[in-house]
Amino acid sequence: MPASQPHSVVAIAYDGLCTFEFGIVVEVFGLRRPELSVPWYHFSVCSLERRALRAAGGVTVTAGAGLGRLRHADTIIIPGWRDAEDPPEALTRAIRRAHDRGARLVSICSGVFVLAAAGLLDGKKATTHWRYTERLAATFPRVRVQPDVLYTDDGEILTSAGSAAGIDLCLHIVRRDYGAAIANQVARRLVVQPHREGDQSQYVRQPLRL
Repeated sequence: MPASQPHSVVAIAYDGLCTFEFGIVVEVFGLRRPELSVPWYHFSVCSLERRALRAAGGVTVTAGAGLGRLRHADTIIIPGWRDAEDPPEALTRAIRRAHDRGARLVSICSGVFVLAAAGLLDGKKATTHWRYTERLAATFPRVRVQPDVLYTDDGEILTSAGSAAGIDLCLHIVRRDYGAAIANQVARRLVVQPHREGDQSQYVRQPLRL
C-alpha cells in the first residue's frame, strides 16, 4: 500500500446499528497507529440515512457521508444488520456496484444478510452468528453456509461469525494486507490473541450428557 494512496476502509452505519460490531471496525481500522512502520488505512463512515442513527445501548451516531462514499472505497465493512431484516434496495445496489468495480466486501455477524440480499454470496462460503445460520441457509439456499467457523475468506468477500469473531476477521484482514508482524502489533494493542484457534460451535449451548 503506497503512502501516497492509503487503502480506504468505509464502514456502513444504519438505524439500529450494532454498537459492538461497529466499535470493532473503528478500533482496528479507524485509530491512528503512529507506532507502526506502515501507512495506515484511511477510515470513514457512511450511511443511507442522512440523520442521527439509533445504535444499541441508547446512543446515536451521525455518519459523515452518504452512500456515495462507497464509490471510492477499497474495503467496505457491514458491522451487523438490524435483526437480519431485508436491507433497502438502494444499499444492496450500491454494494453490488462496489463489488463490480473490485471493492473488497466484509460483513460482521448479521451483516452477511446484506451481502446475501445483494446476490453476492451465491455459490460462495459465508458465515454468521450461530443464532442466524439456519435462517441464512433457509432464506438464501444458494449460499454455502459455514455454521462452525469464526470467519470465511473467499478472496474479495469475507464474513465473520457473531460479535467478537469480528475481531478475528479484522485481524485476518490486517494480516493479509500488512503481514503477521503488523497484525501482531495491532493485536497486542487490543490485548487479544493474534490468531484464535477453534470454531463457534464451542459457544453453542449443548444438552448435558448424564
